[in-house]
Amino acid sequence: MDNKQEYLAYLQTTFRDYFADASHTAIEREQSKSFINGLMVAGKIFGVTSEELQQVLSREQSHRVGDSSKVAITGQDALEVPAYIRFAKQEFKQ
Repeated sequence: MDNKQEYLAYLQTTFRDYFADASHTAIEREQSKSFINGLMVAGKIFGVTSEELQQVLSREQSHRVGDSSKVAITGQDALEVPAYIRFAKQEFKQ
């Protein structure tokens, strides 16, 4: 497996852990969000596109939808996604 695939697998595992554990305190969740944000920004090093990051996030969100023990994403959580990913499609339309 090359570095890019290893990175995506690690990111997917990190998302899964973040969404699965509802017992984290607010401080731990904030630290996890910050860590994930850093991982997503670091994806540029491996040549990961914003579409690939979005696919990983979407897959993990869809896995957690059916599980009531997992934490729901609030509107504030959506803001934790780096802007270059949130607005990637809008930039290409301009």
